[in-house]
Amino acid sequence: MRFEIGDATDSALTTTIAHEFILCKDSFERFAHFAGLNIMGQRDKLTKIRSHDAYTSFLHHLYEFYVGCIKRDMHNLKDLDHRLLDRIFNAEVRKQLSNRIHAIENGYAPSWENHISVYQVDVPEDFGTQFRRIRNRTAHVSIKRARPNTEMSTAAIYEKYHKFVYLLYYAAQRWSTKDIEAQDWKSIEEFDLSVQATDPKTA
Repeated sequence: MRFEIGDATDSALTTTIAHEFILCKDSFERFAHFAGLNIMGQRDKLTKIRSHDAYTSFLHHLYEFYVGCIKRDMHNLKDLDHRLLDRIFNAEVRKQLSNRIHAIENGYAPSWENHISVYQVDVPEDFGTQFRRIRNRTAHVSIKRARPNTEMSTAAIYEKYHKFVYLLYYAAQRWSTKDIEAQDWKSIEEFDLSVQATDPKTA
């Protein structure tokens, strides 16, 4: 299904993308909280589970957010070939690295910016593929997510790809909704339990 920017379909897609970013940001903030506890020495299993859950949720929503943006850019709601998506994600990270380098070299990077060498790196050719696979793994019940010390464990993904994932997340900040109450969230707002008579504990 193709659509034009500005029509009702685009409005619905834009709302969906903005909602996806809210979920992404919320997951990242939860991850930062529990990861901070873990780094400071809180090593109980529930903290580890919550940290892991928040990070995989963050990856899931970030991936879906970008897929929505890609579809909007292409004016097409059809499912996209995963090989195309893999290439687009790689290209997007390369663009973000190039933007950071250009800002540093031309003197308009913020004062807190990292050293330029942080961004003078190659994007692994398998980044887009692995990003998609970790998203798929966390979206379904799979014994693979419980297997430690594998190339595709969440810990391995974090160590190898987190700096690229964070570049994508930071670049998406323009989608932050400044006034959530003023936004028309369409059918999402229908889920209002304050007007429902059913007790969720007994339903």
